[in-house]
Amino acid sequence: MDHARLSTVVLTCVSVLALAACSKAEPVPTAAPPTSASAAPSASAADSPATTGPATTGPAAAADPAADKKLCTAAKKIATTTKTDVMKAAMSGGDPNPAIKKAYTEMATGLAKATADSPASEAVTALGAFGAAAGRVATAPDMDAAASGPEFQKTSAMANAACKKAGVDINF
Repeated sequence: MDHARLSTVVLTCVSVLALAACSKAEPVPTAAPPTSASAAPSASAADSPATTGPATTGPAAAADPAADKKLCTAAKKIATTTKTDVMKAAMSGGDPNPAIKKAYTEMATGLAKATADSPASEAVTALGAFGAAAGRVATAPDMDAAASGPEFQKTSAMANAACKKAGVDINF
């Protein structure tokens, strides 16, 4: 039973860390689909105080596929590093919670740094939201429950989908 719980915790931490590496610390409340670059997404991107860059004609219009791929690759690297650290801590036989908390924190910090100066795009928005969620998981009293919660799962799926569109399979 403890081994199964530990595996769940480790996989959750790895996913969070990977996503945190690619996103900003503050998520955008709603993300416009990349296929709808009409006036409605443009207005929401310009009016939103949580946008990642200067107001433009919308996230889809400002997207740079090369920049998104680079960002998602950086997120994948953060995820891999975090996963390795968490696995080492889990295999050491000690309490893995400090290592897991550190992993979620590093993922959130890494994603915030990676997305800080990136132009607005679906990947930046998704990775920013995931990074913010990872930060909340790291500070939650029950990290397992927070990582299994709907916000974390939703932002993880958004980040996976956005990076897959950019050509990088992250699997948070």
